[in-house]
Amino acid sequence: MATRRYVILSWMIVVVIVSIGASGCLPYLYKERTPALVSGIDIDQSLDVAALDLDKAKATSVLGIWALRDQPVTAAQASRISDLYLRSILKIDNDEFRGRNFAVWHFTWAISNLYRLGDDAVKSALLVAYDDAIKRAEKLDKGAVDKLVLGADIYSGFAHAGGRAYAHKHLVVPGNDDYLQSYRQYVEAKDK
Repeated sequence: MATRRYVILSWMIVVVIVSIGASGCLPYLYKERTPALVSGIDIDQSLDVAALDLDKAKATSVLGIWALRDQPVTAAQASRISDLYLRSILKIDNDEFRGRNFAVWHFTWAISNLYRLGDDAVKSALLVAYDDAIKRAEKLDKGAVDKLVLGADIYSGFAHAGGRAYAHKHLVVPGNDDYLQSYRQYVEAKDK
């Protein structure tokens, strides 16, 4: 019975997101990468934040990687992202995980964008994670997943105000007061 409720809830979330997208209410979603780029971002510290969140294994834990999905990464950073994905995906992709569809959808979207936007070295580092992500995305309820993860177009940006607010609290961009200034700042805020 609980699984049925999660399926219904997941469908409702997909319907709401698709409806918002169709109505033009996704002001931070682009078909171009440039508007989604965050100038001055510290990818390594942002990955430290994402890794800390992934240890919590909540539906929103994957959003740290999702918020990074459009930023240029090195092969070493892509390798770390791949490791984080492969270490975490089994914790969230099971019927007992509350918010499974949301988490798997956002995580697979992140890996798909990072892979498709990466150079050959990044693609090589992400290949195992990308292959896994595509297989998982194909098993999810269709709709937004078909467009955002599996579609021919690459969709970039924080999508909506909630995604943007999340990014501002989880991406490290020293010198830009709209974002975290350091990983340490994030840890200290969490400890309070």
